[in-house]
Amino acid sequence: MTDRLWIGILLAVVIECAHWTRLRWDFNEETCSRAWQVNAILIGLVTILIFLDGPPLMALPNLLTWLPALLLPMQFVQSYGMKNSLPLNTFSFLAKHRRKRNLRLGLTEAVIQINFGNVYFVAALVGSTLGNQANSWPFLPGIIVLTGWMLLSTSRSRPLSMIVALTIAGGIALAGQVGLDQLENWFYNSAPGPSQFNPNTVSTMIGRHGIVDLPPDIVWRLRPQEKTPPPSLLRTATYNTFRGATWQNQRVAIMDFKDLTTIGSANGEIYHLLRENLLPEEQQQAIRPGLPRFSLRGAASAETPLPLPGDAASLREFELDAVECNSFGTVRVFPKHSVIEGTVLWKGATNPESPPISKEDLEIPPLERDTLEAVSASLHLADKASLQEKLGTIRAWFLENFRYTRNLTIYSSPYVSTSPTAITRFLTKSRAGHCEYFATATILLLRDAGIPARYATGYAVIERDVKHREYVIRGTHGHAWCRVWDADAGKWIDFDTTPGSWMGSASPQDSATQRFSDAVKRLREDFFLWRNQPTNRSAATLVMSLIGLGVGGFVAQRLWKSKRRLEVLKRSNNYGGPVTQTPLNAIEKKAERRLGTRPSGEPLGTWLLRLRPLLPDHATLTEAIALHQRLRFDPAPPQQTEQERLADLAEQLEAAIKRG
Repeated sequence: MTDRLWIGILLAVVIECAHWTRLRWDFNEETCSRAWQVNAILIGLVTILIFLDGPPLMALPNLLTWLPALLLPMQFVQSYGMKNSLPLNTFSFLAKHRRKRNLRLGLTEAVIQINFGNVYFVAALVGSTLGNQANSWPFLPGIIVLTGWMLLSTSRSRPLSMIVALTIAGGIALAGQVGLDQLENWFYNSAPGPSQFNPNTVSTMIGRHGIVDLPPDIVWRLRPQEKTPPPSLLRTATYNTFRGATWQNQRVAIMDFKDLTTIGSANGEIYHLLRENLLPEEQQQAIRPGLPRFSLRGAASAETPLPLPGDAASLREFELDAVECNSFGTVRVFPKHSVIEGTVLWKGATNPESPPISKEDLEIPPLERDTLEAVSASLHLADKASLQEKLGTIRAWFLENFRYTRNLTIYSSPYVSTSPTAITRFLTKSRAGHCEYFATATILLLRDAGIPARYATGYAVIERDVKHREYVIRGTHGHAWCRVWDADAGKWIDFDTTPGSWMGSASPQDSATQRFSDAVKRLREDFFLWRNQPTNRSAATLVMSLIGLGVGGFVAQRLWKSKRRLEVLKRSNNYGGPVTQTPLNAIEKKAERRLGTRPSGEPLGTWLLRLRPLLPDHATLTEAIALHQRLRFDPAPPQQTEQERLADLAEQLEAAIKRG
C-alpha cells in the first residue's frame, strides 16, 4: 500500500522467521529498555528528517507509514526473545525508574506484560491506510483477511461466526468510506469562494468590516546577486475587471496560459523567456549577462504563482516540470519538489504582459462613474499633458488627503445595488483604507482619465535580513497596486499610491516565537535543497549507509556473541545421565508456539504452568504435571494406567493449545 514492497518483504521475512527457527536470545528487562531507547532515538531522528524533507502537513502521515520499519528493533526483541511478552514499564522512563527504586527498597510491584506483536500489527495496518495505494480496491479485503487471520490464530472457537462478523464489518467499512467520500465532495463543492490561487479572480475586503490580518510566516526569500538592489514589488497576478468587491480577468485560464519558451546560452545554461514570439536579438537581450538578477527560494506546489517584478525578463535554474505564463504576465510553476530555488533576470527590454484591451482596461463600473468624474475634475487631470504629471498628481493627492489603516469600517452589501458604493465612500468620506482600496480607486481614476490600468497583487520587498544577507518576504508583506500602460514606452509600469506608512506594520514584531518559526522555515528549505543536490544526495546516502552498516554490524556482533554464550551455557549444564520421557514431553513443541523456547534449566512442569491463562480448565494441566513428575522421579515402577492417563491428558492439552 505504501509502494515499499521490498522493505515490506524484508520485514516480513525477519519477523516470520521466528516461527521457523529455534534461535533465541535471553533478553532481560535492561536489554528491552535499551532496545526501546534505540528505537525512540531512531524514531526521533527520522521524524526530524521527514519534517525537514517534505511538506509539514504530510510529516505525521509519512512517519506513520514508516513505523513498521522503525519499530523493528522492539519486534525483534519480542519475536526472538525467550518470553512471549515484554514488561510495559519498558516504554516509560518514569515507570522503569520507579520499579528500580521499589526493588532497591524491597517493595513489591506487579509488572504488566504486553505482547508487542499486537502493537506492531496495528502499526502496520495504520501505516498501510496512509499509503499511496490505500484507495485501491485490494486494500479493504486485505485488511479484513489480515485481521481475521490474527483473530483466528488466537482463538479457533466459532470460526464461522467470526467470518460472518468480519464480512459485516467489511461491508460497514465500505459503506462508511463511500459516505465519507460523498461528504467530502459535497463540502468541497459547497464551500464559499476559491480555496487556492485563482489567476482569473481574486476577492478583496472592499466593502467589508474587519481587520486585515495576514500570516507572518516566511513565504519567499530573495537574495540579490552582484550587489544589485532588489525590486520593490513582486507581482503574482494581474486582473482588469472590477465587480463589486472582486477583481477578475475575462480570459479563460486554461486557454490563456502557455508554456514558456526555453533557449540556451553560450555557456550551456537554460533560460525560460517570459515573453513569447521574441526576435533572436530580443531573446539575447532577455538573457544578457549585464541584466540585474536575484535568487528566489521558497515552498511551492502545482500552479503556485511565482512572484516576479513587472519587468522580469527570464528565469533559470528552477527545477520544474512545467512553467506557464498568461497574457497578463502571471507566471505559475509546476515544481519537481516541494521547495524550489532559481535565478530571476529583470529590467530587460521585454515585458511579459500583452498590450491593453480598451474595452476591459478602461472599463468603469456605472455606480462609480459620477464620483470618479468629480474627483478627476477637482484634480484637473485632463489638463495634465504627460502620463508622469497625471501620476504625480494622483500620488500627491492620496498622500496628502488619505491615511492607511487595516481596521476597515466601510460596509457595502454585495447583494444590494445602492449608492454610494464602498469606493465612493472611500474617495469622498472615509478616506482611510488598506492597499486594496488605494489600488482600486487609483485604477478607476486613471481609467476615467483615459489611461489603461490593471490591478496587481503580490508582495512588497521591505524586510532585509542582514545576518543571512537576504530579503524576507512574509504573508504580511502581501500587497496590491496598479499596473499602468505607458504608451510612449510601450510597456506596463508599476504605480503604487498606498501611503508608505503601511510598511511599518507589515513586518511582525521581533519575538522568540517568530524567530523560532523563521529558523524552522529556513532549516527545512535549506536542508531540502542541500539534500536534493546530486553531489550532496550521493554523499548523504553514502554516509547514512556507512552509519547504518556500522550500527547493524555492532548489533549483529553483540547478538552473535550472546547466542554463542547461551549455547555454551546449555552444553555445560546438560545432564549426561538417563532421562525419563513421558507423554507430556511431546507437547513441548506445541507449547513453544505460545510460550517461546523453554529457558535453560527450567523444569518442564514449571514452564508449562504459564499456559494457565490460555486454558479453560486448569485441573487438566495440574493433573498432567503431577503424573509427569511421578513417572519421572518416583522410584516405584510406573503403572500402565498412569501412562495411559497421562497420554490422554497430553492429547487434551495439545488440542487446547491449538485452540488458544
